[in-house]
Amino acid sequence: GLFALMTIVGTELTLNDLKRAVTQPHAVALGIANQLLVLPPLVLLIAGLTGLTPFLTASLLLLSLCPGGAISNTYSYLARCNVSLAAAITTAGTLCALISIPVWLAVVARWTPLGHEIVSVPTLRILLQLLLLMVLPLALGAAARRRWPDPVSQMSNRLRWASLAIVLAILLAATWSVRDDLYALAGRIALSATLFILGAMLLGRLLSIGLPPKDAPVLVIESAVRNVGIAAIIGRILFSDTDFATFSGFLTGYFIIEVLIMVAYAQALRSRTLA
Repeated sequence: GLFALMTIVGTELTLNDLKRAVTQPHAVALGIANQLLVLPPLVLLIAGLTGLTPFLTASLLLLSLCPGGAISNTYSYLARCNVSLAAAITTAGTLCALISIPVWLAVVARWTPLGHEIVSVPTLRILLQLLLLMVLPLALGAAARRRWPDPVSQMSNRLRWASLAIVLAILLAATWSVRDDLYALAGRIALSATLFILGAMLLGRLLSIGLPPKDAPVLVIESAVRNVGIAAIIGRILFSDTDFATFSGFLTGYFIIEVLIMVAYAQALRSRTLA
């Protein structure tokens, strides 16, 4: 399921997006830096302020290591923002994550409080898993887009909905096995996810100061929207079976809250633009 999901995500990655990253280097660099460098420290701040359990801190931290999700392009479209910039940040950020994820995981492994929450996995195995479940399917999806551009483009909306269905199927199937345990965590999951999303949006807004009106909201959206599929890949590598099921419940709660907040934000921007 994860392989199929990342293949669909790969169909969203195009050379044109990378070319746009070259034409808007300042905005793209800010978006990537916020995603891959600033968000992990934000998680540690939230954990310190709210007293999150080590497991929830580890879950939120692993999520923060991930690049932006392709659904951010949809949010930018709904908000009448610069969709091309959103696609450029998503594409470039996904490629940069191939380096940043192993680096951050090496840093996390040295942080003692989280060391007991995740299975100790050699760096080489992590890289091989990312190559198999992230790089290879992304490359296949991008190759399909390049080989059959028109059919893939025509199916883009259906593929995007299919990717969301795969994400939800994976997360809900894993969550169901620990549904009773999640009741006790539901409030903390909602709190940590909400604080993270709002904090990420605030950071994106601060970094976007000085950008054109159609570009600035893109950084806000890209900051808050994480690639849940890649988070599931990392979690499956690092967590035990039981903890991964609970982690899936966390991702499910996060994804629901993300959709609610980002759709409301996009609709507010759209209404202001139309007005």
